[in-house]
Amino acid sequence: MSAFQDETRERVIGAILLKKPKSMGRWDTYAAVITTRRMIFAQITKDMAKRAIEEAKQKAKAEGKGFLGQWSAQLGASFNYAQRYLNMEPSDILSETPGNFYIENGAIGEIKIKHERSMHDGPDELKMEISASSGRYDFELNSSGDVKLLKQVYGDRVKSPFIL
Repeated sequence: MSAFQDETRERVIGAILLKKPKSMGRWDTYAAVITTRRMIFAQITKDMAKRAIEEAKQKAKAEGKGFLGQWSAQLGASFNYAQRYLNMEPSDILSETPGNFYIENGAIGEIKIKHERSMHDGPDELKMEISASSGRYDFELNSSGDVKLLKQVYGDRVKSPFIL
């Protein structure tokens, strides 16, 4: 493979966990896998999450961890699930479930991040609105740390209340 071919090969840059609000407090979970070419939205189904949690529990058990260690491992599996995509090929991520889709990086016009206070003493929410040539996409972010990755890749197209 020549150096030129390697530079044009699509690479995964990072991944962040997102929630796509539905109705009545429910949501779908996605990993936004950001590559050198596009943002791939990998749907994380309930079965996938259950499997990851069970695998984390069994691994902790095999390592001799007690109840609290297993519980901690299960929580970690839930929060860090998106990181598994860092070592996958973009084409494999896209074909993993029928609900997966992508937006070309060049088609993203703006990504607005909004910080909203919770109305019910719950945690504050970070809303993300992506405006692209294919439409508008609304998600919730888990942390302001995810905004840093978005700014790194999309620069001034990311409008955020955070100074990074």
